[in-house]
Amino acid sequence: MEDFLLLEIPVFQPHYKKWKKYGYANSIERNNLKDTLEESTGGYCMYCYTRIRVDGKLYANLEHAIEKSNSDKLIECVPNIGLSCPVCNQTFKRIGEKRRKIPKNDITQYEESSKCSTSCRKQCTVPCKSLRKLQKKYSSLTDAEIILQPIGIQGTDSNETLVLQYNVMNMEFEPAKDSHTYSDRELRFIEAHIKRFRLNDPPFRTRQLFDFVKNVIDNNGNLPEYEYNNLIVKLFCEKLANKSSEEILKICKSIFIITFAKM
Repeated sequence: MEDFLLLEIPVFQPHYKKWKKYGYANSIERNNLKDTLEESTGGYCMYCYTRIRVDGKLYANLEHAIEKSNSDKLIECVPNIGLSCPVCNQTFKRIGEKRRKIPKNDITQYEESSKCSTSCRKQCTVPCKSLRKLQKKYSSLTDAEIILQPIGIQGTDSNETLVLQYNVMNMEFEPAKDSHTYSDRELRFIEAHIKRFRLNDPPFRTRQLFDFVKNVIDNNGNLPEYEYNNLIVKLFCEKLANKSSEEILKICKSIFIITFAKM
């Protein structure tokens, strides 16, 4: 399949600065963290990829990948904090949260092996071995098939990072199986993540790319320049950047014809 028809969602990699402090409770550290996470996504939710900055205002929550209720050490654990829209953070991510309570003995082991301290906090921006081990325990729990952000999830079988792709012709999110050798278990994990955040459900699925394609056709193959409301539109534009307006128009017409009935 043409590469512009499969849009792989990039791995978000925040670039923390050594001379800045990041955190959750302190307002200055909190704003520093929000700015860095927003920059890493280009201004999109880490879970549903919807734009989170509108008219200069940030509509986003700091979101603990492994819920902070499990341990006080997770509250200020910077690598464990991502950025998401309020719906993903306060609704979809919370589904089944009580069933994802990490056993006390695993928490004790994490707290004893972690070098972080709640009283004398260390500025840590890279997931330590203790956090990675806890994440594996967490991901094995019931209803915990979540591609945690920004620490990510490493497949237990393939040892590859679990990522999604957007199938343009189907106008749906799916596991990025075309560029990765995921096991059936890993594919089910990614599919459960997609289902959790309602990425393909009719009431919630994005139609931003479909509307964009229609816009391009109306503009005779010229790419409109504005802030795209979903990351997949940005990724699609990047794929078309080196093509002529005639080629772009032809591509968009083909996509529109095939996807019209689906949207």
